Amino acid sequence: MDVSSMTVFLSSYYFNQYFNFPGPVLQGLITGANPVGGLVGCVLFGIITDKLGRAPTFRVLALVWILGSIISASVLNVWMLIAGRFVRGIAVGSFSVLLPVYIGEVVPEQRRGLATSVVQLALTSAILVVFFVCFLLNYFEHQYSFRIAWGLEMVPALLLFVLSFSLLESPKWLASHGKYDQARSILQFSGIVEHGDSVGADETPVTKIDILELYGGSQKTSYGDLFSRKLRKHTVVSVTVQVLVQVCGINILMFYIVYICEMIGLRGGRKLAAASVPYFINVVFTCIPMALLDRLERKAVVAFGGLSLGFIMGLIGAIMGWFGHSVLPVNGNATIVWEITGAPGLLILLLCFLFVALFASTLSCCAWLYSSEVLPRDAKSKGMALCMAASWFLNSCLTFTAPLLLRKIKWITFVLLGSTTVLLSIVVAIWFPETKGLSEDQIKQIFEKPDIEIDMGEKANYSDETNTRSSAPSPVAS
Repeated sequence: MDVSSMTVFLSSYYFNQYFNFPGPVLQGLITGANPVGGLVGCVLFGIITDKLGRAPTFRVLALVWILGSIISASVLNVWMLIAGRFVRGIAVGSFSVLLPVYIGEVVPEQRRGLATSVVQLALTSAILVVFFVCFLLNYFEHQYSFRIAWGLEMVPALLLFVLSFSLLESPKWLASHGKYDQARSILQFSGIVEHGDSVGADETPVTKIDILELYGGSQKTSYGDLFSRKLRKHTVVSVTVQVLVQVCGINILMFYIVYICEMIGLRGGRKLAAASVPYFINVVFTCIPMALLDRLERKAVVAFGGLSLGFIMGLIGAIMGWFGHSVLPVNGNATIVWEITGAPGLLILLLCFLFVALFASTLSCCAWLYSSEVLPRDAKSKGMALCMAASWFLNSCLTFTAPLLLRKIKWITFVLLGSTTVLLSIVVAIWFPETKGLSEDQIKQIFEKPDIEIDMGEKANYSDETNTRSSAPSPVAS
């Protein structure tokens, strides 16, 4: 919800007047406060969930979000605005770790792509709804416009708090805390076992030995273990994929789409109407991974998405640089000092729409799923916390510096993002392993090889050989 809660207001005159026309640095702080909070939330996630469990963590984070919404709705100055977004960011950052971890622990392997896509659809729908709430309230051109919008964000948090009491606790968390009876009950009730095998009430009951085989007992992985010889390749691959998501520039485009609209000469209602299109596209194209992700190879989707997005972002910058020119700050906004109008401006807007469509179809869901699958089960919680911390750190840096970059180097900003994205995507395509259809043991064996580079044919042969060796049914299924 925070992605679009500032988009409409950020370029509105009454909003800037109320906060004394913040310059590029303060604009970066306002927008970047949320990802900075996200970074803190990733760190706090491990503390909260280790002590309370996965389901109670949902309730705690819902309350944190409500607190941030109260601060934002009662905002008096720019620093209070930054504080409210920072507190909400803490909740968002923790959720960004909790959701993939929870899905990985309670959803069968062959359904995780769908589950991840459903979550992403919820995210994109919330972004769209909040944008139009802000769009409508913006017509009042009063401070109550943004106060009401930010206050309404408490409603889904209250619903989440109440409904979270119906969530199952993670069997993995229960096993890691020695609560084997509860873990056994949840496994038998829900049929959650590795690779989607299920145990019905009329089949052999799950035993403590089965749980130990499945989850490894009460041993815990520390953050230091993530950089050990055993896990460092897993960690590097997972973190790199999350870095790719950030450097592709999706958050800069979504946060500052109104600035791009002003650069190409759109004003007033036309500007806000054009700025709303990416949010529609985001929702529509998220349906593609919902239908296909469970059947597609993860690395191929990530690499294709990254290469395509990098090319488009670089092309946006090149067109801006070739056909644009410097101008005085537009509407007093010191960030917008470049203009490109006419057909080239329209082409840039269309490329922005295409960029969002490709991101929603590829990296939005698959990068999340790929990072989670690469990490072993006993390292998933700490590993995802580290991955998302790196993601939020880079997100905060880019979001904070974007106004300064747009003012100082202008169109070169997009070229830098595009070229970096292409380079990282090539690394993924050449050296990173495929995970689709592989068990955790098979993925571990890939990383134990001297070089984790495996081409598609070798991966298929390797998978077939490993499946032959491990064709015996799992302990729980038997």
